[in-house]
Amino acid sequence: MKQKWKSSLFLLMAVIMLLSACSSGGNNDTSGESKDEKIKLVVWIWDAAKMGLDANMEAFKAENPNIEIEYQLMSQTDLYQKYLIAANTGDKIPDIIAVESSNLAQMVNIDSLYDLTDKVAPYKDKIVPFKWEDATKDGKVYAMPWDSGPVVMYYRKDIFESAGLPSDPEAVADRIKTFEDYKEVGNIIKKKTGNFMFQDSKTRSNNRFFETMMWQRGLWYFDKEGNVSLDDPKVIETAEFYASMVKDGIVNDAEGFSESWLNAFADGKVATIVGAAWYDGLLENMIDPDSAGKWGVVQMPKWSVDDQYASANDGGSNLTINANSKHPEQAWKFIEFMLGKEESQLTMLKDAGSLPSLMTTYEDAVFSEPVEYFGGQPVRKIYTQALEQIAPQSYTVDFPVANQLMKNAFAEVFLNNSSVADTLKKTADELRSRTSRK
Repeated sequence: MKQKWKSSLFLLMAVIMLLSACSSGGNNDTSGESKDEKIKLVVWIWDAAKMGLDANMEAFKAENPNIEIEYQLMSQTDLYQKYLIAANTGDKIPDIIAVESSNLAQMVNIDSLYDLTDKVAPYKDKIVPFKWEDATKDGKVYAMPWDSGPVVMYYRKDIFESAGLPSDPEAVADRIKTFEDYKEVGNIIKKKTGNFMFQDSKTRSNNRFFETMMWQRGLWYFDKEGNVSLDDPKVIETAEFYASMVKDGIVNDAEGFSESWLNAFADGKVATIVGAAWYDGLLENMIDPDSAGKWGVVQMPKWSVDDQYASANDGGSNLTINANSKHPEQAWKFIEFMLGKEESQLTMLKDAGSLPSLMTTYEDAVFSEPVEYFGGQPVRKIYTQALEQIAPQSYTVDFPVANQLMKNAFAEVFLNNSSVADTLKKTADELRSRTSRK
């Protein structure tokens, strides 16, 4: 009887072990697919970001023949709003989501993304530190940082020359040290050539220029304690200066990436872009492809030459996994191939102008190479130098609502000729009521 009981126990344990092996697919892949099974990953992404991944797709397919990638393209705004709905309904599609850093914290906050804490652990000290802040909640990490957005100033050398201004990068950097210098040069260009210094919409601004000015000063919609700071005297001062440039007529009234905005660049009517390093690839491939050799790059203007920080961050991207995806292990395999490999990141830099957040790439010779589109100027070193001089802060979970309220505030200022100070004080109170912040 005793021997029979032992035999039964042995048989039961063997069955349990067999069932366990079957349920795990015989490997560490928790998604349940066998090694040879072909699976499809759906990726939600926008055009410019897809351009970077495309540069590595051939290499990824060669290494992962059983993983098919289906891209579903949409604008950043549509992607963000559509995913909030998908997350709320528990949809298993998409598997992978490209997320702008400006929207990341809110997407992390709704607990809809796959926990990547253990998977990103080998990269925590290799990625630009501030990129992790919006990806993290309660000590858990839910996104893998992709590119960074250190802000520089792109300028049209021919327009500067037509206005009797210097066009050599060193001379331009010396001429435009502060935003006051920037405004002065804008007025010279407007008077002598009729061209604009930059473009932004009075009523549909994305606020990137204003936010860049704030970030460079170490200011934001919220202070270090998380309180609303739109009515801080320094923020109001910054907004008043921005408004003065619009009222001077040096800003072309066009919504970012609209047809009129693109046409103004194509027609050579805009002298500068104060924007992130990701404009590198966009200028060459989409915004102004016919102007190779006419653009130069210098560090962005500062509020004051004595400021602690010389640059700002604008956006940047990340890749995340839907917590409801059926294929999280394969999704991570794709993300790690694209963002964890130095070779992949450097390919995206060269082919799509996507500046890596992976700092171990920065010593590569490609960062010192001349870039043909910029007339042979080695612009990538300028990007990494800017990256080292950014005030350390994050977008925060309430950024989307703050950004929208600021858009409304500037529309009120320009349409109704309202006081900037009064409008920002009113907007600050509304932001407090909408976010429960002090």
